[in-house]
Amino acid sequence: MRIANDDGSTPESPHQGVSSGKREPMPVEVISEGPHCVPCEYAIAAVDYVAEYYVDRISVRVVETKRPEDAARYLNLCKMYGGLLPVPAILFDGRLVFDDIPGPDELREALDKALLHWEKD
Repeated sequence: MRIANDDGSTPESPHQGVSSGKREPMPVEVISEGPHCVPCEYAIAAVDYVAEYYVDRISVRVVETKRPEDAARYLNLCKMYGGLLPVPAILFDGRLVFDDIPGPDELREALDKALLHWEKD
Protein backbone atom coordinates (compact mmCIF):
# COMPACT_ATOMS: atom_id res chain seq x y z
CA MET A 1 0.00 0.00 0.00
CA ARG A 2 1.32 3.44 -0.87
CA ILE A 3 0.47 6.67 0.87
CA ALA A 4 -0.59 9.30 -1.64
CA ASN A 5 -0.52 13.09 -1.44
CA ASP A 6 -3.72 15.04 -2.05
CA ASP A 7 -2.85 15.29 -5.75
CA GLY A 8 -2.42 11.52 -6.01
CA SER A 9 1.36 11.58 -6.20
CA THR A 10 3.53 9.51 -3.86
CA PRO A 11 5.52 11.47 -1.27
CA GLU A 12 9.29 11.37 -1.52
CA SER A 13 11.08 9.32 1.08
CA PRO A 14 14.06 10.72 2.96
CA HIS A 15 15.63 7.26 2.57
CA GLN A 16 15.64 7.08 -1.23
CA GLY A 17 18.78 7.97 -3.11
CA VAL A 18 21.10 7.35 -0.16
CA SER A 19 24.10 5.47 -1.43
CA SER A 20 25.28 2.38 0.33
CA GLY A 21 28.89 1.52 1.04
CA LYS A 22 27.98 -2.15 0.62
CA ARG A 23 26.95 -3.73 -2.63
CA GLU A 24 24.43 -6.14 -1.15
CA PRO A 25 21.27 -5.05 0.66
CA MET A 26 20.81 -5.77 4.37
CA PRO A 27 18.72 -8.91 4.87
CA VAL A 28 15.43 -8.42 6.69
CA GLU A 29 13.58 -11.60 7.63
CA VAL A 30 10.07 -12.01 8.96
CA ILE A 31 9.42 -15.24 10.85
CA SER A 32 5.93 -16.51 10.08
CA GLU A 33 3.92 -19.67 10.62
CA GLY A 34 2.07 -19.06 7.37
CA PRO A 35 -1.03 -17.36 5.99
CA HIS A 36 -3.24 -18.75 8.78
CA CYS A 37 -1.28 -16.68 11.36
CA VAL A 38 -2.92 -13.25 11.49
CA PRO A 39 -0.18 -11.58 13.59
CA CYS A 40 2.40 -12.97 11.15
CA GLU A 41 0.53 -11.44 8.23
CA TYR A 42 0.49 -8.08 10.05
CA ALA A 43 4.25 -8.30 10.61
CA ILE A 44 4.81 -9.09 6.93
CA ALA A 45 2.55 -6.19 5.92
CA ALA A 46 4.45 -3.81 8.22
CA VAL A 47 7.78 -4.73 6.63
CA ASP A 48 6.34 -4.61 3.10
CA TYR A 49 4.86 -1.18 3.83
CA VAL A 50 8.19 0.43 4.71
CA ALA A 51 10.35 -1.64 2.32
CA GLU A 52 9.47 0.61 -0.62
CA TYR A 53 11.41 3.39 1.11
CA TYR A 54 14.55 1.25 1.18
CA VAL A 55 14.77 0.06 -2.41
CA ASP A 56 18.14 -1.63 -3.04
CA ARG A 57 19.11 -1.13 0.63
CA ILE A 58 17.23 -4.07 2.17
CA SER A 59 16.12 -7.48 0.94
CA VAL A 60 12.99 -8.90 2.55
CA ARG A 61 12.44 -12.61 3.06
CA VAL A 62 9.54 -14.32 4.78
CA VAL A 63 10.72 -17.41 6.65
CA GLU A 64 7.63 -19.59 6.90
CA THR A 65 8.26 -22.20 9.59
CA LYS A 66 5.84 -24.71 8.04
CA ARG A 67 7.61 -24.74 4.65
CA PRO A 68 10.34 -27.40 4.44
CA GLU A 69 12.75 -25.08 2.62
CA ASP A 70 12.32 -22.43 5.32
CA ALA A 71 12.34 -24.79 8.32
CA ALA A 72 16.12 -25.25 8.02
CA ARG A 73 16.64 -21.48 7.96
CA TYR A 74 14.37 -21.06 11.00
CA LEU A 75 16.30 -23.72 12.93
CA ASN A 76 19.61 -22.11 11.98
CA LEU A 77 18.34 -18.73 13.20
CA CYS A 78 17.17 -20.36 16.46
CA LYS A 79 20.67 -21.79 16.99
CA MET A 80 22.21 -18.37 16.39
CA TYR A 81 19.67 -16.80 18.76
CA GLY A 82 20.24 -19.44 21.43
CA GLY A 83 16.65 -20.64 21.62
CA LEU A 84 13.38 -20.70 19.77
CA LEU A 85 12.54 -17.45 18.06
CA PRO A 86 9.12 -15.98 18.73
CA VAL A 87 6.54 -15.98 15.97
CA PRO A 88 6.12 -13.47 14.46
CA ALA A 89 9.56 -11.93 14.64
CA ILE A 90 11.51 -9.45 12.53
CA LEU A 91 15.25 -9.86 12.13
CA PHE A 92 17.85 -7.61 10.55
CA ASP A 93 20.96 -9.44 9.35
CA GLY A 94 20.04 -12.48 11.47
CA ARG A 95 19.54 -10.43 14.64
CA LEU A 96 16.20 -10.32 16.43
CA VAL A 97 14.94 -6.73 16.38
CA PHE A 98 11.19 -7.10 16.95
CA ASP A 99 9.25 -9.86 18.66
CA ASP A 100 6.06 -7.90 18.13
CA ILE A 101 4.53 -5.88 15.31
CA PRO A 102 6.07 -2.42 15.09
CA GLY A 103 4.39 0.64 13.68
CA PRO A 104 5.82 2.20 10.51
CA ASP A 105 7.72 4.95 12.33
CA GLU A 106 9.26 2.52 14.83
CA LEU A 107 10.24 0.14 12.02
CA ARG A 108 11.76 2.93 9.91
CA GLU A 109 13.71 4.23 12.90
CA ALA A 110 15.13 0.75 13.58
CA LEU A 111 15.97 0.25 9.90
CA ASP A 112 17.69 3.64 9.67
CA LYS A 113 19.83 2.81 12.71
CA ALA A 114 20.68 -0.69 11.47
CA LEU A 115 21.50 0.55 7.96
CA LEU A 116 23.92 3.14 9.35
CA HIS A 117 25.98 0.30 10.79
CA TRP A 118 25.40 -2.08 7.86
CA GLU A 119 26.44 0.40 5.20
CA LYS A 120 29.39 1.72 7.19
CA ASP A 121 31.02 -1.70 7.57
